[in-house]
Amino acid sequence: MTVTKFIGRLFRYNPALYLVNGLMWGIFHAMPVGIGLGMKWFFDRATTQSHDYRWLVLPLIVVALVRFARIGMFLAAFYKWATYFYHIQAVLRRNMLAGIMRWPGRNLPASPGEAMTRFREDVDEVVEYVESWVDFWGRVIYAVTCIVIMVRINWQITLVAILPLVVVTLFNNLSGSRARRYAQLNREATGRITGFIAETFGAVQAVKLGQAEDHVLNRFLKLNEGRRKAALRDNLFRQWMRSLNQHVLSICTGVILLMCAAEMKAGRFTVGDFALFTSYLSTFAFSVSLFGYMVFQHKRLRVALDRMRILFRPGEEDDIMEHGEIHLYGDPPECESPAALAEDRLLSLEVRGLSYTYPHSTNGIRDVGFRLERGKFLVITGRIGSGKSTLVRALLGLLPKSEGEIRWNGRVIDDPASHMKPPRTSYTPQVPRLFSDTLRENMTQGNPAGAEELERAIRLAVMEQDLRSLENGLETFVGPRGVMLSGGQIQRAATARMLMTRSDVFLFDDLSSALDVETERTLWERLFREPDMTCIAVSHRRAALAQADHILVMKDGRIEAEGTLAELLETSTEMQLLWQGEETKADVEEDEVEQPA
Repeated sequence: MTVTKFIGRLFRYNPALYLVNGLMWGIFHAMPVGIGLGMKWFFDRATTQSHDYRWLVLPLIVVALVRFARIGMFLAAFYKWATYFYHIQAVLRRNMLAGIMRWPGRNLPASPGEAMTRFREDVDEVVEYVESWVDFWGRVIYAVTCIVIMVRINWQITLVAILPLVVVTLFNNLSGSRARRYAQLNREATGRITGFIAETFGAVQAVKLGQAEDHVLNRFLKLNEGRRKAALRDNLFRQWMRSLNQHVLSICTGVILLMCAAEMKAGRFTVGDFALFTSYLSTFAFSVSLFGYMVFQHKRLRVALDRMRILFRPGEEDDIMEHGEIHLYGDPPECESPAALAEDRLLSLEVRGLSYTYPHSTNGIRDVGFRLERGKFLVITGRIGSGKSTLVRALLGLLPKSEGEIRWNGRVIDDPASHMKPPRTSYTPQVPRLFSDTLRENMTQGNPAGAEELERAIRLAVMEQDLRSLENGLETFVGPRGVMLSGGQIQRAATARMLMTRSDVFLFDDLSSALDVETERTLWERLFREPDMTCIAVSHRRAALAQADHILVMKDGRIEAEGTLAELLETSTEMQLLWQGEETKADVEEDEVEQPA
């Protein structure tokens, strides 16, 4: 997508608001034409030694009215412009966020810090360019009108006034490649340091345990110095281009004034003509400067557009300007929840021929199928790299399936990512993320929750003992990514958060990786005392396998065997090896416990 095509699609988003802005700012910028004419009228009458003071006062009244009208127009136009640029920011950021959410596994194609600079600086760059186009039409009307009026007075002086437009445009075109390079270096340096800060805050414990504070600080200083130099070079070049434009215009303005003085001395130029030219030249010069700077902005915008498009999957980059509904002045309308309807409550979940292959790899899953009835517990097990987590993520739409179909109550689900979410399904990944907030807010996610509902989720997640040991209980701040909690507490807090959704299907991806055997056994027992509890769990632990109604044994991305635990231990060599490995691991853990401290 070229910059021109991008801007064209941007203008077609809410065209009525753009036209209103263009009209209002056009009137605002065109009004100084009346001021110049009023000043010419006044000085021409004043220099004729007319004693009719009414003709002297009238042009002053006209100038005053125009100035007051411009103030009123400015306030109204600024309100409309603020509305318009908030719409532009909202649609761009909404589309970028949607693009990120469509990446396989929700993986960012850039670091979080770099992504934030795209949401902030690059979007602001677009808004600044659109602002120039909103002003453009009024400036064009004003410039053309000024030229027509000035040509009728003196075409030679007018020609000198137009020449800077050609010179400034030429300068800005020649500077385009350097402008893009400096802008890109500045954005990349800003993204690197922003990402480094975010990663440092998320790894405070690792830094302290490794006694790497000095190394981290030195790295920060190095990145900050690189960013300072890049920002200085970018801003200095941009200001130099603006200054160059202004200097060219100032020199031309001086030449024009000298020509006006010569014409006045020759008697071919009145004082009113001189006042009119003086009035028009400053604002006309600003219009010429704007036209030149728009060329410069157009060149720079290529960098911002490319950086924003990176956040989209290959082939979807043009969605950056997809037109969609936004909500600036209140919460969006409540989405109707089909899962709340009796006819959409889970009865069966069926997967047929589900396949996914990772890009540039042969790894993935192939031709996976199973059926899950309401109230049943399905366990997916297998060795490391067998495709267990890939299967769950493809089922949820976190990875785009290449083949196969997913059926909910017999109905084919075309878009799993939008369908397989609360209150239909809820998911806890291998490494759950908590927000830097209280434990209560992490569990409820800001939703109103009754005491009984929260107590139920805490009990099922086996967290009641942990809450007693925490000084502030549910009001304990967990820190960035839950660093104030242990790994097991983070997993169980995420489990409680998932249970608060009361979804039809709960998916656990290796929930027990940070839990001791007894806590895990208690958790599964409590979950399956609940009526109509439907779960899919990725696990190799005996506590989960013993509770399972059905087990899928994965190997090399395919289902190697399936059935109940008793059946698989008799018929599946792979299941026997997994069971024996888990038995050996349990013996080792028991021996470690018996060793004296």
